[in-house]
Amino acid sequence: MTKADTPKKRQQAILKILHFIQAGGDLETAKGMFQESFDQVDVSEITNAERQLIAGGLDPSAIQYLCNVHVDLFRDHIKTNDENPDFSIPGHPVHTIKLENLVIKSLINDYLLPHLEKWQKQQSADELGKIRQALHDLATVDKHYSRKETSIFPIMNKYGITAPPQVMWGVDDDIRALIAKAEALTDNEDPDVTELTEAIKKAGHEVLEMIFKEEEIMLPMIDEVADASDWYNVKQEEKQIGYTLINPPMNWRPKLPKAQPATVGLADLSSLVVNFKEGSLNLKQIQAIIDLLPFALTFVDEHDRVAFFGGVASFYPHSKNVLGLPVFDCHTAKSRPLIEKIFHQFHSGEKDHYEFWFQPKKLGRYLYLRYYAVHDESGKYLGCLEVGEDVTEIRQWQEEKRTIE
Repeated sequence: MTKADTPKKRQQAILKILHFIQAGGDLETAKGMFQESFDQVDVSEITNAERQLIAGGLDPSAIQYLCNVHVDLFRDHIKTNDENPDFSIPGHPVHTIKLENLVIKSLINDYLLPHLEKWQKQQSADELGKIRQALHDLATVDKHYSRKETSIFPIMNKYGITAPPQVMWGVDDDIRALIAKAEALTDNEDPDVTELTEAIKKAGHEVLEMIFKEEEIMLPMIDEVADASDWYNVKQEEKQIGYTLINPPMNWRPKLPKAQPATVGLADLSSLVVNFKEGSLNLKQIQAIIDLLPFALTFVDEHDRVAFFGGVASFYPHSKNVLGLPVFDCHTAKSRPLIEKIFHQFHSGEKDHYEFWFQPKKLGRYLYLRYYAVHDESGKYLGCLEVGEDVTEIRQWQEEKRTIE
């Protein structure tokens, strides 16, 4: 059989292999099919094939479970390109990602797994304590994943690379759950050896696999499309989440193209007055008021695209890279059906608001989220306003406060 030699034939060959795996075919046979058709593949060819599977009706969560099989299949055959020299500059977001990955690898291979092996031979409390601490440290990979999900996935969605973020976000959540399960097992003074060993090895394996996916698949893919301003947004937004097992990196600023002088700048419009139903404000006053509101505000326009962030609350990190993107891309595959239902009912007029209150385990704070359908005077739907508020202290109020100190 000749090698696939045209883009169309290559894509068809990859899809045939992925369909074979999806139907339960074994990996060795799939590798044989691959070797018959290819010497190497480009990352974009793999992701385009996965995107076609999703477009054909395959649930992204189903691809999520096949993700590691895909990596095993293509691992030694992915084309390598010369890395962007900017990525080696300390402080660049990619340099930070790779530095964290280096530390995470060492934590797993040089500390966690060796101490697990010692504990397997004799279940000492000292070794169990070291394992417990290592898993606690490993759990901080949540910050690494959160930065990726908040600021980097929007870049991919912005340029039409939509399937990989959906799949990878689900895998991130699975890894978080695997680490949490292993941590919980170490809370027992005498955990089951087999159960804990399997849990740790599973979690460690998945974390290491994700490192490969980030560095060999995700980053090269983004490098083909992202510009300096995209990466600068990522850099500016890092501190709202924090870092995994490293100190805050050096400052980094790209060489951005000089902005063209605007005919009319914001300073020129600051005195422009907007008349409301009751009173009026100039633009400078409006901006100052919005910046002071003790809420997290998000406005999604009539086309379901994120248009605006405001307020000072920051319990949910967000990215400028999201602006202009569909709001559905900002959520995991698991939560997306709920968000789609809310917006469908806002568009149809079936509902005009929703309220949720809950305490995310990760935040340890009690949140109150409200969604409002926004209409003009004629009733035309203009979009959705999301208001997020931290009500932890408010829920504890018992007495009145009528004085100042």
